[in-house]
Amino acid sequence: MRKISVQTKEKYEILIEKGIIKDVPRLIMPFCETKRVLVITDDTVNSLYGKSLIKNLEDNGFFAKKFAFENGEKSKNIKTLSDILEFALENGFRRNDLFLALGGGVVGDITGLAAALFMRGVNVIQIPTTLLSAVDSSVGGKTAVNLKNGKNSVGVFKQPSLVIIDTDIIANLPEDIFSEGMGEVIKYSVIKKLKATDFILNGTVKENLEEIISDCLFLKNDIVKQDEFDKDGIRNTLNAGHTAAHAIEILSHYTVPHGKAVSMGLVIESKIALKLGICDEKTAETIENSVKKCNNFFFVDYDKKDFANACLKDKKNKDSKIVFLLPERLGNCKEVKLDASSLIDLL
Repeated sequence: MRKISVQTKEKYEILIEKGIIKDVPRLIMPFCETKRVLVITDDTVNSLYGKSLIKNLEDNGFFAKKFAFENGEKSKNIKTLSDILEFALENGFRRNDLFLALGGGVVGDITGLAAALFMRGVNVIQIPTTLLSAVDSSVGGKTAVNLKNGKNSVGVFKQPSLVIIDTDIIANLPEDIFSEGMGEVIKYSVIKKLKATDFILNGTVKENLEEIISDCLFLKNDIVKQDEFDKDGIRNTLNAGHTAAHAIEILSHYTVPHGKAVSMGLVIESKIALKLGICDEKTAETIENSVKKCNNFFFVDYDKKDFANACLKDKKNKDSKIVFLLPERLGNCKEVKLDASSLIDLL
């Protein structure tokens, strides 16, 4: 088992191991003395792991209920959040019980927010079932739901009590879902040059999956502990590729998955950096080749003005300008502010 200790205000551990999901009852016991657990998941993950997890919990003396919603970004909204909270109250859950997120990024985000709000805060444990959520959204404490015109516009910081990552689940994902998660892996390799870049270009990702996940999370932990609540600009480094990615998601009405949007966001932002003379051709080419190797490259067919206007909605923006984290080289990014007209000219 690989273990990472997250050094935020509320400290917790990330556990990474093949087949670890079978040990969930034992692992969560220190965080739930009442042995009352609300498992929150989506319908896809529920059909794969929900029933067996509930049975495992019940066989080990837990009272376990399950709330499953329709999978996808379309469910990451205030109505689903409200439904979870009503379900928890109707089933007698209280402040000293436990919420358990079983799923990808949408499940993790909405469960974390529900846990922060219910009874003014209950413990939450994250069991990410996608590569994207394993390396990104399950760790760091950001929780949110979307509004009609803004991604992650309503949320709070809520650190989990524990993160449990089963690499068997991640390795056996459908190829399109696995590839989507590689968008965030590439992002980490842009922020800090990691071995993951070589594994991607050499086609040896799955053989080195545990190392890739660990490296990404060690980096995220290092950044988050310096700027847990995203106030000092340090944590903003984790948003490389995300300004363009969020615009893609908005313009596609969230039909483009987040990881694929991040992949193309990194490509677009590297080309912006190249045009501005911030990075060289080799850096931009390496990013593009990594995205292509992961089957995440696609044609971004949006009007330039619409794209710039979508970027203007990003919550990172400052002084009415669009904020980008542009690569200078693999391992180093630079914050650049552009007004909409300058971005349109560059596009």
